Amino acid sequence: MHAKVNKLYIANAQLVLPDRIIPRGTLVIKGKKIAAISRKKPAWRGINKIDARGNFVAPGFIDLHVHGDIAQVSLQQAKGGTTGFLATLHPAKPPELLRNITQTLDKKTQAKGARVLGIRLEGPFLNRSFRGALPKEALRTPDLNEAKEIIKRAKGALKIVVLAPELKQATGLIRLFKKHRIIASLGHTAATYDEAMRGIDAGISHATHTFNRMRGFNHCYPGALGAALTDQRVSCEVIADGVHAHPAALKLLFSCKGLQKISLVTDSTAAQKYPPKKRAGRVFRLNNGTLYGTALTLNQALKNAIKFLGLSLEEAAQLVALNPAKVLKIDRRKGSLAVGKDADVVVLDKNLGVQLTIVEGKIVYVRHSRIYR
Repeated sequence: MHAKVNKLYIANAQLVLPDRIIPRGTLVIKGKKIAAISRKKPAWRGINKIDARGNFVAPGFIDLHVHGDIAQVSLQQAKGGTTGFLATLHPAKPPELLRNITQTLDKKTQAKGARVLGIRLEGPFLNRSFRGALPKEALRTPDLNEAKEIIKRAKGALKIVVLAPELKQATGLIRLFKKHRIIASLGHTAATYDEAMRGIDAGISHATHTFNRMRGFNHCYPGALGAALTDQRVSCEVIADGVHAHPAALKLLFSCKGLQKISLVTDSTAAQKYPPKKRAGRVFRLNNGTLYGTALTLNQALKNAIKFLGLSLEEAAQLVALNPAKVLKIDRRKGSLAVGKDADVVVLDKNLGVQLTIVEGKIVYVRHSRIYR
């Protein structure tokens, strides 16, 4: 006999769907899945219930780019509405990088808030001239044998690798990752427009923290940025903190890529201890002033996108939920509120502050107990 799966009702909610908001709606969760979306108010007696009190109920956010200790990231980002993330690793020398991958796989179970959806490597095959805060000594030219060992060590968990397409043998590297269904992402690159386009033709399909650490746009020399902005085969992630990218740059990105090809990321380093850094408002900086990630959560990025781009909530929510799910090709089960999808849910107040976060049907963060009926 199978154990009975309890239902959880979230009622009196403004349900945020990709194309509209349903006022006074009810979301029904059964086990780990969304079982129903309704305009009917449930009979409260004898059921597990949450009264959203007119707050927004949106799909849980997915962060494609966040650094640090998995346990800390998981809890910190759940407070910001994130229900799934890629554990992002800095470049390291070959033996250390392999150890870091193994340790990350071993620590996945320590995520008690947002879930680890896979691993992202920021390097090591990057251009030293555009390394930013990344360690110069850990960067190197592509080595296909090393890449094959990385793929083997990751055991299917490797989802994105950031690389510079202008490096020697980069084209073979890109094709190798594509063969294994790993996303090759343009980043930390001095590539010209033509070099970037050769990388895109080989299989690059994503751009890392667009505008940052890549050859910029010039009307005669469009650079890697020009390739990322104008080729619709490429989805673009961006750090919407107002520091890494000016609001005008976000407007340019939106004009070029549209609503469907942009994902907001935090590139948060709040849970990363090394190297030493100082917080400066919404960002962290090294002692020499170099930008080193952010202190963002995705609900803050969501607010900024609405403010800077004039989007509706349902439009902006796609940038932190459905679009990153599409990048990872998991949008059939995550990224929006729909029957049959994973019950990854966030309750937001009118100021988009996170009141409650649910991951696969389990409540992992509650700001105020009064949200319960």
